[in-house]
Amino acid sequence: MSETATDRLARMLALVPYISRRPGVAIGDLAAEFGVSAGQIADDLDLLMVCGLPGYYPDDLIDVVLDDEGGTVSIAFDAGIERPVRLSHDEAVALTVALRTLADLPGLVDRDAVFSALAKLEQAGAGAAAEVRIAAAAPAPALGLVRQSLDEARRLWIRYYTASRDTLTEREVDPIRLLVTDGHSYLEAYCHLALAVRHFRIDRIEQARLLDEPAQVPLWVDEEVPERMFHPDPAVAPVTLRLHPAARWIAEYYEVQQLGEPDEGGAIVVSIRAASDDWLVRLVLSLGGAAEIVDRPDLAAQVITRATAALAAYSDPNS
Repeated sequence: MSETATDRLARMLALVPYISRRPGVAIGDLAAEFGVSAGQIADDLDLLMVCGLPGYYPDDLIDVVLDDEGGTVSIAFDAGIERPVRLSHDEAVALTVALRTLADLPGLVDRDAVFSALAKLEQAGAGAAAEVRIAAAAPAPALGLVRQSLDEARRLWIRYYTASRDTLTEREVDPIRLLVTDGHSYLEAYCHLALAVRHFRIDRIEQARLLDEPAQVPLWVDEEVPERMFHPDPAVAPVTLRLHPAARWIAEYYEVQQLGEPDEGGAIVVSIRAASDDWLVRLVLSLGGAAEIVDRPDLAAQVITRATAALAAYSDPNS
């Protein structure tokens, strides 16, 4: 798995105080301590040499002293990074509260690992969070069985609601891993209905049942956790929507392209690639008149037809 920029930044911020406290430390020892190659440490040190205080004159840059013969390194000027980066009190309290919330969700995480992290945080001074409690929402009913199917490597039968098509399907899946991303929990599994790996949002699994058949071992698993599960199909033609102020959150929640500036009333026009026409119609209906379909009169007509039928159903005393 390739290293992220965040991982490298965290290591480099830790390298400066580590070397400052151990002048003459061997590059090989640094590589072993930080779990990377000696070549990667050398690249990090090269980058550190051009980092420093604003102004970035020679005297402002971190002064890394390398001993080529002995393969050692020292820091002559650390630009004020004299100690490892630590959580502030507020950050530690927020993290403690979040971990306690996770620990209260059955089957989602390794509780032993959570409590171990909590103990370390409280020892570091985050004990003030002991009085803070968050009542988590009721977990999805299928979460426990999903976790059990992963632990026991057993195939799972599920009845799943697909929001983009507004349909219920029954599937047999071989679980691979549990993901938490984009604010939701997902089961990544090989689906025998789709004959491919799919992601199932846990709170949309309406029923689940463990099967006796063992799950197939995946040939390959992508260790990266995606930031979001829905990625628009570039082959799908975009649809233009006018979003009034009450619906402008759509532009922040979904992947859209804003066309022009807001009008005098605060409405914006966006282009969106929907999962399906039916999904887009249901989205616009759910916004209660705060969104309009601009360039697809056929879809706009469907919105009108469904809204009219819904109003008629409300006005019919026999419905």
